[in-house]
Amino acid sequence: MSLKDALSKRPQIAPEVAPNQPQPLPSLNNHIHPYGDPSRPVSNSEPEKRAFATKQAERVVTIGESVVLKGDISDCDKAEIRGQFDGTVVAGSIQISEGGSVKGTIECEELSIAGSVDGKVTSTKSLEIKATGKLTGEILYKELLVTSGGEISGSIEKQKVAESPATITTQPS
Repeated sequence: MSLKDALSKRPQIAPEVAPNQPQPLPSLNNHIHPYGDPSRPVSNSEPEKRAFATKQAERVVTIGESVVLKGDISDCDKAEIRGQFDGTVVAGSIQISEGGSVKGTIECEELSIAGSVDGKVTSTKSLEIKATGKLTGEILYKELLVTSGGEISGSIEKQKVAESPATITTQPS
């Protein structure tokens, strides 16, 4: 038997889509088969359990050297300012690098200043002024660290720890 005869006797499989028709788009409910193996059985009714450790991407804003920016920054995890910023910054952690400056309002948990800040600052955890840092304005902090050479001036107030109300217990007489 020749190869031509063997191929002609082979059972023909009908194509799912006509040859000149566009292929259908996959549904979001379809499982993806690794390495394109459609023969691998996958149950659509019971999703596979996977042990993926998902880490939420950190939201970071960086203002580079020689950049001048005016506006508001909010809802970020970390802000690093190496250039000049004029406006409001609200972030979890803020770092003002040497040569960087902020004029405006800062609200954060942790603040590290090696550059200069002029404005209203609220730090709910720690405020660090490094040897090259300068902070001027209305300052509210929980913990303060000023390295020798660092400058701080203005209205400075430590946050008061919220005290729980006293409980009074009475004994029946």
